[in-house]
Amino acid sequence: MTASARAGSRRIFVRIVLICCVAQNCALGLAYGSFGPLVTANELRFHVSRAVVSTGMSVLLLALAGLSPVLGGILQRNSIRNGMIFGAALSAFAYWGLAVLTSFAAALVMYGLIGIGVCLVGILGPLALINRWFLSDRAKILGVVNLPICLFLTPAAVGWLLSLYTRGAILAGIGAIFLLLIPLLWFLVDRPEQIGRLPLQTDASDTARGIDKAADVPVLSTRAILRNPAFWFISFAVGILTGSATAFVVHAIPFSMGKLMSLREGSTLLSAYAFAGIFGSLLMGWIADRVGPPKTLILTSLCLALLWFGILHVSGSQLYGIAAVIGICSIPTGTLHGAALSELFGAMNISRAMGFSYTVKLPFLLVFSPFVGLLFERSGSYNLPFMATSGSLVIAGAFLALSLLAARKQHRTSQSAALS
Repeated sequence: MTASARAGSRRIFVRIVLICCVAQNCALGLAYGSFGPLVTANELRFHVSRAVVSTGMSVLLLALAGLSPVLGGILQRNSIRNGMIFGAALSAFAYWGLAVLTSFAAALVMYGLIGIGVCLVGILGPLALINRWFLSDRAKILGVVNLPICLFLTPAAVGWLLSLYTRGAILAGIGAIFLLLIPLLWFLVDRPEQIGRLPLQTDASDTARGIDKAADVPVLSTRAILRNPAFWFISFAVGILTGSATAFVVHAIPFSMGKLMSLREGSTLLSAYAFAGIFGSLLMGWIADRVGPPKTLILTSLCLALLWFGILHVSGSQLYGIAAVIGICSIPTGTLHGAALSELFGAMNISRAMGFSYTVKLPFLLVFSPFVGLLFERSGSYNLPFMATSGSLVIAGAFLALSLLAARKQHRTSQSAALS
C-alpha cells in the first residue's frame, strides 16, 4: 500500500471514530443530561408529581434494555448506518413530541422512542461499527467514542437555557440536533470491504499472524450466546458496576449534604465525577488493550469497592477527590463492557450479544439505587448502604474472574475439538 493510500485509509478510520463519537454523545449525553434539569419544568407542564415525572427515565431504560436484543439482531442482519439514521430520526420526532404534548401518557411513549434512539445511535450502532473497522486497540478506540463530553456539559447548559427559553423550545432544539445529525451519519460505511478497504490492525503480533483475535468466531445462534457462562458472569458484573454508578449519581448530593456540604457543593461533586470520567474513558481503554477488558473490569471493581468504603471516612475537599476517582473507574464501564463482549464473541455477534447483555443488566439499573435508598431509610445513615455497595462490587470482581476462567475453558475445548 502506498503512503497516500495509507493516509487515505487513516482518514476514513478517523472519520468513522469521530462520527461515532458525535452520535454517542448526542444520544446518551442529551437524553441523560437533560432529564434532571427538566424535571421541575415537566412537573409544571404535565401537572404530575416528581415521582410520576421520574418514571419517564424508567420507561426510557426499559425500552433501551428490553428492545436491545431485537435491535441488536436487526443491526446484525441489516445496515448499521441506516439503523443509526432511523434512530436519529426517531429521537428527533420524540423530542419534538415532548415539546408540544400535554398528556403525560403520550410523553411516556416519547421517552420509550428516545430509549430506542439511544440504543441504536449511542450504544449498539457505534459498538458494531468499531468492531468491524478495527481489529486491534478496540477498547482504546471505544474509549474515545464513549467520551462523556456531552453528558458533562448538558446539565449545566440546559439549566442555563431554562433561564432564557421555554422548556418546549429547549426540547425542540434537541430534536433539531438529531435532525442535523442525520446528514453526518450518511458518511458512515457499514464495512470496510464495501469501499475496498481492510480493517485497521495495529497490534504487531496479530499483524504478523494476519488474523483478528476474534475473526474465527462464526455467526452464533441466540442459544449459543446465552449458553456461554462467561456472557452471564460479565453481564451480572457489569450490572452491579452500572447499578452502583447510578446509585452514586442519585445519592451523592444527599450524602454530601449529610457531610455538611451545601447543595451547590454537592452538585460540584457530581461535576467532578463526570469530568473525571472523560479521562477515565481514555485511561481504561488504554489499559484494557494491554491487559484485556475482563482484567481491567476486575481492577475497576476492586478499586470501586475500596472507594465506596473509603468515602464514608472522609469529608470536605477530600470528597471531590474520591468522587473524581469513582468517575474515572465507573464511567468507562460501558466501554469495557463492549470491549469484553467483543473479545468473547467477535465482530459478527457483538450487536446481538450486547443487546442481550443490556437486558440482563436492566434489573440492576432499576433496583440498585432504590435499594440503597431503602437501606438508608432503615438504618438512618449511608454507612450500611455504601458498605453493602462495596461488598457487591467485590462480588462483581469475583464474577469477572469466573468469566475469565469460563472463557479460557471454552477456548481450550474449541481447540481440542478443532484438533480432533
